[in-house]
Amino acid sequence: MKRDILRDAQYKYIFDRDMYVNRNVKKGFSLEFVDDKPEEELIRRIAENTDPSKWTFYFNSEASEGIRRELERVLG
Repeated sequence: MKRDILRDAQYKYIFDRDMYVNRNVKKGFSLEFVDDKPEEELIRRIAENTDPSKWTFYFNSEASEGIRRELERVLG
């Protein structure tokens, strides 16, 4: 199950943002992305090497720069 995959990878659900977030690796997955994508893609994206100095967000469609900045500000 997808939520078990996320939990095992240390992702926490942020209710007011409808996102699964891991602050240690600075990655966030929108609820829609998690619901719509197959487990294999979710596992691949979790394992994907990203720049640890900046946040990486996964949405079904590209988020605006304003939304990304707001998420970065709120998540730290």
